[in-house]
Amino acid sequence: MSAAMDMAAGMAAIRVFGAVHRYYQGPGALGLVGQVAASLGRQPLLVADQIVGELVFETASAACRRHGLELRWLPVRGQVTRAAVQTLLAAARAGPAPDIVLAAGGGKGVDTGKALARELGARLLVLPTAASNDGPCSKAFVYYDDAHCMESVQFLPRNPDAVLVDTDVLVRAPRALLVSGIGDALCKLYEGAQVRGCGGLNLFGSAGTIAAQQLSTACERVIREDAAEGLDALQGARPTPAFERLTEALVLLSGLAFENSGLSIAHSLTRGLPQAAGTETTLHGLHVGYGLLVQFVLEERSAAFMAGQIAFHRSVGLAVNLAGLGAREVSARSIGQIARATMRSPHIGHFQRPLSVADLETAMHRLEALAAA
Repeated sequence: MSAAMDMAAGMAAIRVFGAVHRYYQGPGALGLVGQVAASLGRQPLLVADQIVGELVFETASAACRRHGLELRWLPVRGQVTRAAVQTLLAAARAGPAPDIVLAAGGGKGVDTGKALARELGARLLVLPTAASNDGPCSKAFVYYDDAHCMESVQFLPRNPDAVLVDTDVLVRAPRALLVSGIGDALCKLYEGAQVRGCGGLNLFGSAGTIAAQQLSTACERVIREDAAEGLDALQGARPTPAFERLTEALVLLSGLAFENSGLSIAHSLTRGLPQAAGTETTLHGLHVGYGLLVQFVLEERSAAFMAGQIAFHRSVGLAVNLAGLGAREVSARSIGQIARATMRSPHIGHFQRPLSVADLETAMHRLEALAAA
């Protein structure tokens, strides 16, 4: 047995749980930026696009000054590519050497900040401005190519030092972003069950823990109970108890669950779906939500179960077929393209049986029929 195989076998017998060091959530939490940043470094750098920067910079800068820190802001433009990060790195090094990065925004802003923090060797404070995905608490981030297709999943040497979630900000985010967060989080219990069932490993390369399973269960329960009322809170632009619970499920519980449980078919589909013209710019969480329905079909769930899941998806605004993801063509050809690309996902083996391209094609065709019924 090689040293690498021996190490992998050893890790499979070791349970590892990883997490963000500190998590803060509530109305006005952005005012804590200075206090938290001062505990981590002396030269903070905000990484955010123009819209997010204008939303948070003034408050964050004032909070930093109260603790003797001067906050700089580097605007993010475009996709999270290696070239874009290198451009930001050069700009960051043109001034005082940053020792803490404030990564603000949704998926792109946060991932760009993570990538820059790794390049700089800086501490990381994440400031999500929408509950659109489960990335804020994770050490993972994604590089894309210029065609909006995922190039690779990358990892920080450790989870973020702090995540600060101001629900006064999040409740004013577009509804589509919260729906995306629901789609991204809804799969965690089911993907984790497949990983555990086949003896797969989590994102720390180890066996999962009881804690991870329980967090996944709690995430599922909160989404089912609070999604509708949490979405309703957006109309009043004020965080309600249901919105607070839903936010915690989508940002904290989902983030901890996916890293510590592992991923399966629902996330594997995110590799294939951008191959269908029209879906490449659809939000990540909608891809995952659709992928979960495909996973349920592959699990051979009952007709009653599928009907209930499709009804829930529709009730919160998640797509139940390829047209709902923006696909301009739904055909055997386009479904075949998606299936073949999906098979390249590193998570495709986390399933109760080996899958083929034909299995995925059949499941997607079956879902189209179920959604049309």
